[in-house]
Amino acid sequence: MSDMRELTMEWWVGQSREQVFAAIEDPFRMRRWYGAPPGGHRLGEEGNDEEDGPFRVNLLDAKGAPLTQTGRILEMYPRMGFLMELSWDGGDLGHETTRVTFTLLPDGEGTRIKIRQGPFSSREVEEAYRAYWDVNVGRLIRVASGETVPCFEEFWEESNGFVEPLGMAAYTVLAGMREAGAAPELIAQMEETLYTHLSRVPEETAKVLGTVLRARLNQ
Repeated sequence: MSDMRELTMEWWVGQSREQVFAAIEDPFRMRRWYGAPPGGHRLGEEGNDEEDGPFRVNLLDAKGAPLTQTGRILEMYPRMGFLMELSWDGGDLGHETTRVTFTLLPDGEGTRIKIRQGPFSSREVEEAYRAYWDVNVGRLIRVASGETVPCFEEFWEESNGFVEPLGMAAYTVLAGMREAGAAPELIAQMEETLYTHLSRVPEETAKVLGTVLRARLNQ
């Protein structure tokens, strides 16, 4: 057991502890930052109707392959953070179950976010989690700061809800831009445009566009 490893990371954000915790506690804001690995997307969460209940987050990795995160909130500390267990099916984050302590500490005019996680049996899994939390907490800081972070899960639900062909076409455009090496800011701009306007397309128009798309795909 002497080779088991533990990860410790810290960030600072210029918002109060209450503001940061609100972005954690509110499920609509939480899905804008939590879950997806680097380059991946969150598709939705199941379970966790009770504070200590198990949950499952369905995801796509950076290559578009499905993977899942399962976990359980062991303790929730109002305004201070939480303790949870995590494990994965697929991806580079290993299959072992680890514990995460997520703590919010007042620090000057802002808040220090601290994560401790382990144990890890390999450096590779530890480093994969380091990259994972860098991305997730980076999004949390943006959300807590009031930024409207694009939410793929929201777009996924809306597009599948009224016209699947348009939704898949839009995702294909984004994936193609990313694969072609488009600048991140250009992809973010395109995502924001899609999230803002796709759901406003009238249902009748969407059906016509979907029919056109199917016809062109069959040519």
